[in-house]
Amino acid sequence: MNRLTTRQLVELSLYAALILITVQFLRIPLGSQFVHLGNALVVIAVLLYGSKIGALVATIGLGLFDMLNGYAAVAWVTILESLIVCFVLHLVFEKIMHSNDATHHIILVGVVAAMTKIVSNLVKYTLINSVIGGLQLQVAIGGAVVKISGTIGTALVTVVAVPLLYPILKRIIRL
Repeated sequence: MNRLTTRQLVELSLYAALILITVQFLRIPLGSQFVHLGNALVVIAVLLYGSKIGALVATIGLGLFDMLNGYAAVAWVTILESLIVCFVLHLVFEKIMHSNDATHHIILVGVVAAMTKIVSNLVKYTLINSVIGGLQLQVAIGGAVVKISGTIGTALVTVVAVPLLYPILKRIIRL
């Protein structure tokens, strides 16, 4: 990363705050999780700022949410999952699509990010159920599928929100 200007630092801080505030106040409880726009905003951060700065913004926004809302013990897991999504988007959007933000690419990026989040949550809860819970693999996977209702809802929100919000935020950021 090159040295950032004061304007860029303020802009990135405001974007991280947008992620935090959106997850804090615009969430819908679903099972033991909740549906929110935070992951969609992480995807848009990667599209707007690139994967490195997008990962930084995601880490700050989602990490602060966890720290301020009683999830401090698992904040590292949230951050790791966000970094995984940012890395996958780095490979798909920046390397394969060469950062071409044509509408069909943005839709595909939203789908890839949503699927990455679902798979990472399935792996996480399967490991927790099998290693910590001592369940057999099939039972652990079944428990993981039941657990991720909020993740599936958030993934659907991501698929819809990314192509809708990206052009708006891109225009605002470019001012």
